[in-house]
Amino acid sequence: MSNPAESELAHLHVWELLPWIVNGRASDAERKLVDAHVRDCERCRAELASQRKLCAAMGSREQAGPDVERGLDHLWERFDEDAQPVLHTGTSSSAGAPMRSRMTAIACGLAAIVLLETGALATLGFTRGADSAPASYRTLSQADAGTTRATIRLVADPAMPVGRLQALLVPLRLQIVGGPSENGVYSLAPVATPGDVAKQLAVLRAAPGVRFAEPVGEGAGGP
Repeated sequence: MSNPAESELAHLHVWELLPWIVNGRASDAERKLVDAHVRDCERCRAELASQRKLCAAMGSREQAGPDVERGLDHLWERFDEDAQPVLHTGTSSSAGAPMRSRMTAIACGLAAIVLLETGALATLGFTRGADSAPASYRTLSQADAGTTRATIRLVADPAMPVGRLQALLVPLRLQIVGGPSENGVYSLAPVATPGDVAKQLAVLRAAPGVRFAEPVGEGAGGP
């Protein structure tokens, strides 16, 4: 019988690879790993299908332009209902924390970034002809040139999975915009409008796996 912690890490690793599978940038080894996993995992198989539908919808609705604010509101409502335990359960699988809440957080974060980037293109008047290439499906690690300036610097435990860190950031409406540096420092910035940095820092400092968190001073940038 597989260890529950190892099983959860396997699910999180596959979920981190799903955007690359959808946008066609995954390696052959990553594609084989995901294909083998989704054959036996109904939840991951359903999420892969959902992300493919999202990617297709982005291409078909690009001309009309999405209602970004309404879409984000819906995503946050979904997260508030399904992923509330993320901030309180810590990293221990034996404590009975539902794995689905962490996966939902990652999925919501990915979808929120996609909506924001699509809305930014519409605002700038970016248009394409009917025969142009499909819309770009971006991942959390693909930083945009106009990324919001960092407001928080964070150092996480090296053993903390990236998926768990992202799940911690989503309810705080934060995203990774830089790092890790040689010293293991991440730069965090708000997904949309700046939030309450003091409250965000309080949550981050209390979270298991976070070694250090501090505000970025005026005039300071990311690593």
